[in-house]
Amino acid sequence: MKYRVALWILSAVVFSQRMLNAQVIAGTPEDKLFQQILSEAGPDQKLALLMDFEKRFPQSKVLPDVFLMAIDLYRQKGDRTKIIEYGEKTLKTDQNNVTAMMALSRNYALERQNLDRAVMLAQQALDLVGKMKTQSVPAQYSDSQWKSYLQGTEEAARSILEYAKSVRGR
Repeated sequence: MKYRVALWILSAVVFSQRMLNAQVIAGTPEDKLFQQILSEAGPDQKLALLMDFEKRFPQSKVLPDVFLMAIDLYRQKGDRTKIIEYGEKTLKTDQNNVTAMMALSRNYALERQNLDRAVMLAQQALDLVGKMKTQSVPAQYSDSQWKSYLQGTEEAARSILEYAKSVRGR
């Protein structure tokens, strides 16, 4: 499960980055900092840039995606406290963010805390994926990419839900 969920989170971040470019106006300070973030290879430097972005552009439309990048970097570092912090920040700015729901659910379950919330978030993510299946394919995806993304997301959400339930004790 650990490998599958990590792979899913990474793919969700990659798909999110495709959408980011369409939401940031080219040439603006926001765009320049965002491009710097994307080109930064060092995880600690990238995290510093992400925190700077959060401070400088607190109303940015791409802030939920910036938070998802932070979640992925903290996942690589094994820092569950920060994953939870940025997962909650993501949901405050985008209450239907399936990636954040799943990251929070998984990490709450791993930490053995907020287990009712962990189960609720995983179920919510699974429900949202079900709704996404009935909607049209977003323009930035091919039909096969979207189906693959939904299938992987659904499998990961189901796996996280079962794990959270088992930790909570059903």
